[in-house]
Amino acid sequence: MAFLDIHIQTVRNVQKATLQPSKKLNIIVGPNGSGKTTVLESLYLLSRGRSFRTRNIKKVISHSKESLVVFAKLSTKEGISKIAIKKSERKTTVRINEKTQSKASELSRHLYTHLIRPESQTLLENGSAARRGFIDLGVFHVKHQFLNISKKYNQLLKQRNKLLKTRQFDTLNVWDTKLVEYGIMITNERENYVRLMEKELAAILRGFIQDVDIKIEYLKGWDKDSSLAEAMAKAADRDKRYGFSTIGTHKSDIKVMANNKLAKDFLSRGQMKLLVIALYLAQIKLMSKAASKSVCVLLDDIGAELDADNLKKVMLLLEGLDTQVFVTTTNQKRFLAFIKKNETKVFHVKHGEIQEKDIQ
Repeated sequence: MAFLDIHIQTVRNVQKATLQPSKKLNIIVGPNGSGKTTVLESLYLLSRGRSFRTRNIKKVISHSKESLVVFAKLSTKEGISKIAIKKSERKTTVRINEKTQSKASELSRHLYTHLIRPESQTLLENGSAARRGFIDLGVFHVKHQFLNISKKYNQLLKQRNKLLKTRQFDTLNVWDTKLVEYGIMITNERENYVRLMEKELAAILRGFIQDVDIKIEYLKGWDKDSSLAEAMAKAADRDKRYGFSTIGTHKSDIKVMANNKLAKDFLSRGQMKLLVIALYLAQIKLMSKAASKSVCVLLDDIGAELDADNLKKVMLLLEGLDTQVFVTTTNQKRFLAFIKKNETKVFHVKHGEIQEKDIQ
């Protein structure tokens, strides 16, 4: 999959723009505040149905306008596809090959954009919810039925918590049995995925961080020496006292270890940046292997996070994945030393105006 034509209308300060990108590398250059990230945001909107910068769509729609539109033509294994999204404060309309879709989630079945940005660095520093989301995203793209299993588990968990909160304990065992069933399925898929990711991560890190053994530990969300059913039985009185489910698959996490120590406590700040980027690259590799569609990679100001040598390593690794890449930067010279000019396009952004420029 690759974007062939991209049309952006009334997204932030971009009133109207058309891009015909390279199928490989696209460098989006401009000063801060010019609208570079808006291009990535538009592509993200087109694949996810939402912005990565805000939940308030009013902030994404251009001032004094009622809606935004992003439209693209894609090359796929089946031929040319057309995908469009229109969003206002109250309504989202999605069209795929000129047919209106009932759900915005249909977008991700046709294309997928994977975003890496400076804020991604908090993956190993913040709470466990972000890491669960990171793992679950990867599992879904390896095994699509995982989404339905996850939804079912969350429905069961919500019902169990409601019973606990309202102190309706009579039917709790019935819900526990189903919660254990789906919890084990989720745990098995997550553990399998973590093992796959660990292998990909090790291969990537050999070129990034020397003499450090990186391992990923999966924490199930309950005592590893007990089954889920046993752990829930032990926690029953506590759950009744607190009014919610204190253990289970929804409490899982990952720990990334470096030479048998927690990575964030062992590695330097620079090494941590490389580790997080390597985690995302490992996920992209797994997605590319498993999915019938390619992964379009969006890199927002990654040059600010890496020195010249490591930036080159990241970009060459992406080149080897044969995937379309969009990268924003204030300084295109950082990329000129290693890009292939016949496979690269440069777009300059200024005050929301986007123009393709020759590579100097």
